[in-house]
Amino acid sequence: MGDNKLLKQDAKNVLPIALTPKKTLLIGAGAVAKQKYQVLKEAGFEIQICAKEIKDAFFSPLSEDIVFAHFGMSEEMGYTIMDREWHEDISDFISKRGFGLVVDASGDGALGQFLFAYRRKGGYLLNVVDMPHLCDFYFGAITRKGEVSVLVSSNGASPLLAQNIRDKIATLLPKAIASFSYMLQKSRTKPLGAQAKQSIRALCKENLGKVFIIGCGPNKLSSLTLKAFESLSLLDVALLDNLVGEEIWAYLEHLGVECINVGKAKGKHSFKQEAINALMLQYAREGKCVGRLKGGDPALFGRVWEEVSFLQKQGVECECIAGLSSSLCGALSAGIVPTLRGVSSGVLIVSAHLRENIFHAEWLTWLLNSPFTFIVMMAHSFASRIVAYAKDLGISLSIPAAFVSQVDCREQKAVIGSLGQLEQMAAMVERPAILILGEAVKSSLSMPYAGQRIVLPPLKQDFALGTKLRLNAQNDVNNARIMQEV
Repeated sequence: MGDNKLLKQDAKNVLPIALTPKKTLLIGAGAVAKQKYQVLKEAGFEIQICAKEIKDAFFSPLSEDIVFAHFGMSEEMGYTIMDREWHEDISDFISKRGFGLVVDASGDGALGQFLFAYRRKGGYLLNVVDMPHLCDFYFGAITRKGEVSVLVSSNGASPLLAQNIRDKIATLLPKAIASFSYMLQKSRTKPLGAQAKQSIRALCKENLGKVFIIGCGPNKLSSLTLKAFESLSLLDVALLDNLVGEEIWAYLEHLGVECINVGKAKGKHSFKQEAINALMLQYAREGKCVGRLKGGDPALFGRVWEEVSFLQKQGVECECIAGLSSSLCGALSAGIVPTLRGVSSGVLIVSAHLRENIFHAEWLTWLLNSPFTFIVMMAHSFASRIVAYAKDLGISLSIPAAFVSQVDCREQKAVIGSLGQLEQMAAMVERPAILILGEAVKSSLSMPYAGQRIVLPPLKQDFALGTKLRLNAQNDVNNARIMQEV
């Protein structure tokens, strides 16, 4: 009873310690025993497995080293370990072989109780799986990087909770911490003075910083990928573009993340790329977890290469997390299928401007007699110039076109017409907007869509005529079927 009371004390009375490798008896050869074996083996423990049978294929290659035996009560010997040819009191089995640790993963409650009652006399520490009140120690969830080992324990309350916390910490730790720990180990040849300790503290802070470049999708919190959503809770500070949705901003503020707007907007004060780079570096050097949040996907016109390259040159680790691009999300939500079979053999995603709002027209040469659908980012401000260049290149102005604005918002709006109507269409939508060009725009008009959709003439008449022809054709088929049935 006294032992049980001690083990049921608050977590504040549990002392986390690191055990040096000891000779260990592992009882059981199932899935749970496998987990314990892997943890012990990785830490350099000598392990003897004892089991009635192998229940997990992992142990099959180890069968020659396993002691196969039954456990049971005997009036003469107490709790015994036995097979067909021999039997031995389990307490003698443990003490004779000098086991310092015993891990019971057998699932035999009576065996666990016996091992717990005998453990002090036997001189070993005991862990009975899933029975915290019969444990002298708990297995923690461990992540290792170089000489750094981080162990998380829930003191037996919930191993799954400990594992999830461990995984979160593992994500936060930069990979470079391994080489940094080796460097510190080699330099630790004598006691450190106050100045040396202060210098190392500063170095530790610098080496613990990490930057996440996160694609935040087209707008809504619900449009984040699961990985992007989970990464938000890791951040200390977030540098956000203008295209990151309000729901995501609000969620970050709810989490207590410091949010800084570093967006670039036409006609407004904007952060230069150099200033954004400097902020990322500053916060990373402070040992913070920094989020660089971008609308859509960072790999599509998001300057991700420039930012990653800068951080790598400064020795700062970064991780890139993909997001849903407004180019494809906007097309589908507007009822447009860019790769409609038999109509479009592919999709090209291009930008209408390069650095410093320089108009980019090269892609228009590919539009001439193209079998592809074109999705043009940042085209809204250049509608008139796109039409003018198309005329000069002899491109048909009747190519179906769509401007889709405010993608993934309640105010989403699609205006569908033709290449020659781009100026009129641009005047009917707000930025940000994507431009879609190609026959797939016209052929997809029967698809469901989100928000408001306006179809301009003459495409509107073509769509109405096509719908009428399809309905007439369907009626002919139905009438023929009815006649057959009669």
